[in-house]
Amino acid sequence: MKITTKKLLSLALFVSLAISSNVMAADKKAAQSAIDKAETSRQHAASVDGEWRDTGKLIKKAKAALKEGQFDKAIKLAGKAERQGSYGYEQSVSQRAQKDLTSPSYLNSGAVSTSVVMGEGYITSKIKEIDVIHNGKTVTITRTTDKKATIPTAFNHTARACPPFCVQPITVAKNVGTIGELEVLHYLKRASRGDNSVLVVDSRTPEWVQQGTIPGSVSIPWNKISVAEQGAFAAESETEILDDILSKNFGVRIADGKRDFRNAKTLVMYCNGSWCAQSSTNIKTLISLGYPAYKLKWYRGGMQSWVSVGLSTIKP
Repeated sequence: MKITTKKLLSLALFVSLAISSNVMAADKKAAQSAIDKAETSRQHAASVDGEWRDTGKLIKKAKAALKEGQFDKAIKLAGKAERQGSYGYEQSVSQRAQKDLTSPSYLNSGAVSTSVVMGEGYITSKIKEIDVIHNGKTVTITRTTDKKATIPTAFNHTARACPPFCVQPITVAKNVGTIGELEVLHYLKRASRGDNSVLVVDSRTPEWVQQGTIPGSVSIPWNKISVAEQGAFAAESETEILDDILSKNFGVRIADGKRDFRNAKTLVMYCNGSWCAQSSTNIKTLISLGYPAYKLKWYRGGMQSWVSVGLSTIKP
């Protein structure tokens, strides 16, 4: 069968149009998916009165761009709206939790009366004790009243070689919040109340955790989330361990070898103290992988600060 040049051109045009049509359909689908996710994120924020004023406007603009066939523009606008929704939700929930933390409702009503004069054993003037969930059991965090109590030996040394025990900066990375004990407590309370979007992580190695950890936190050794000097994991098995932690513990969706951080949890990470780089190293690694910086909080003072103010610890 003889194929003329005209037929070849017609066939090429047909194939080209078919490919173009498929690409356009895929781009349209991607844009619609981005808008749907942005709307879900907006509703999530609105459910806790955390919706930003511009979020809805961005979604409307994204829909208009989609209608006009400007798919890349629609995806960009929807992505910005989705991020605003996430920011708004986290901001609102954090503010609410912080307000709860300083209110009398946080007191253990069975053990403390608000008429009691504040004094020894109080964490703040309005907080006597806080119940958290640790390994499925309720644990009460209190502040010691033992006049003879001292800082554990592991944390009372001041002479430490640098490296590795160099003093860490107050800011570990851009958009990562550095927090203190009260903020850690409110994240612990959120998690213990069933908020699965939050996780407090003890980044220390097992031998340190055995000496005592913060009740309500989860032990994930820092060397399970670390990269070699070349900026890559030393072995494929290490990447598999990391992805297992990301998906099972941190709420990251992994499909076809790609990591989706949109529903990742807010992580509060800590280690031994301001001279310990384990948690800060993990935070930098997570950011390099694409983890949203605003979903990472750093308790810089770590265990040394925790025990220095007399707060409860627990052994595994």
